[in-house]
Amino acid sequence: MASVREMKQKLDETGAEAVEATKEHVEHLQSELHRLREKLRANGAQLEDDLRAASDRFSDGAKKFSAAAVEQIREHPLAAFGVAFAAGVVLTRLLRGR
Repeated sequence: MASVREMKQKLDETGAEAVEATKEHVEHLQSELHRLREKLRANGAQLEDDLRAASDRFSDGAKKFSAAAVEQIREHPLAAFGVAFAAGVVLTRLLRGR
């Protein structure tokens, strides 16, 4: 039968092993978290660049559409007025129906 001292020593060794294993797991988790944080930062930067490029493309398209609309209105003012008037009548009827 093991003595109390031997049992205490075994418990101390087991506790020390558990502490060491826990430290190793914590270090591993910290390195994984650091790696993931860096990956998220890189992905965030890439997403920001992609969104900025998409915004620029959208802005360019809106400017081209606006310029084309202005040109059409200047070339055909009566037709533009008729379309605007008809759209107003349709919207008024739709909104009154509610």
